[in-house]
Amino acid sequence: MELPVDKKKRDAVWTNAPIEVKEDFYERLERTYDALYDFMRGEGAVAAFSTDNRGEGGIVFAENDADWQVKSPIAIPSVAMAPEAYNRLARLVEKKVPTQVELDVEARFTDDAPDGYNVVAEIPGHKKRDEVVMLGAHLDSWAAGTGATDNGAGSAVVLEAFRILRALNVPMDRTVRIALWSGEEQGLFGSRGYVRAHFGDPISMKLRPEHGKLSAYFNLDNGSGKIRGIYLQGNDMVRPIFESWLAPFKDEGATTITIRNTGGTDHQSFDAVGLPAFQFIQDPLDYGSRTHHSELDVYDHAQPQDLQQAAAIVAAFVYNAATRNEMLPRKPLPKPLPARRK
Repeated sequence: MELPVDKKKRDAVWTNAPIEVKEDFYERLERTYDALYDFMRGEGAVAAFSTDNRGEGGIVFAENDADWQVKSPIAIPSVAMAPEAYNRLARLVEKKVPTQVELDVEARFTDDAPDGYNVVAEIPGHKKRDEVVMLGAHLDSWAAGTGATDNGAGSAVVLEAFRILRALNVPMDRTVRIALWSGEEQGLFGSRGYVRAHFGDPISMKLRPEHGKLSAYFNLDNGSGKIRGIYLQGNDMVRPIFESWLAPFKDEGATTITIRNTGGTDHQSFDAVGLPAFQFIQDPLDYGSRTHHSELDVYDHAQPQDLQQAAAIVAAFVYNAATRNEMLPRKPLPKPLPARRK
């Protein structure tokens, strides 16, 4: 599924391309935003309209529309519109038809508390308590809806998987740790900060002692659909392991294992420092076409039975990882990235 623009932007940070390319991308993006709004202010614009043509039928997709860096100039108000209304205005302007728009916009910056907060809990292990298996999803959401599918659904699934393991009270050798991340929508900030604090720096590849103790991280962040499989994130050594773990769920349609990488969410923070980190494959449903970052991202689009299936599979993967004799095999460590070009 094609990633929305803001998620493509995030992915650029976590490729193994030279750091010069990554920094240049961000700098170009910031300069473009700043120049655009400088131009608009110079033209006397008091507001701007934007739209996202992924959907139709009056759906409003409210994506980010300016640079969020503190040092950047304050953008003029930007109003997201449904494609049909936006296109009608564009046609009227193109035909030079006098057009009048009235806006009532109230907005404020919430920079009085700039820190994000991750929610972390764990079930202590037994024989190998210092070794850890993690599961997680991002807790923050976009502004147009309530974030039910992005990513209330993922958060609910990992919480339910965690509850299942607690309720069964089955002994697990390794500690199981759940994390609900903040700042994913702004650039994976919550998981990136956690990884830097606990496991290592993806730029210098200076690793912390905990790096050698994490067996795996499992992530869920693609809407409310059933789990159909898992991305190996380029780690083919885990294929036979995951095949055996998925076998009991064949009747539930969870059979796909792909070597492919997938991006745009928090497993990338772990993968960037060489840790085994995986995102599950889910039924897309209407996630990309209707609910992702739109006003329709509300409770009505959550699918209870699909989420129950997903929770059972996540719980099984975490249990298997926590009780396996060995930790999961790892890819070679990424190389440190070159110093930033001046």
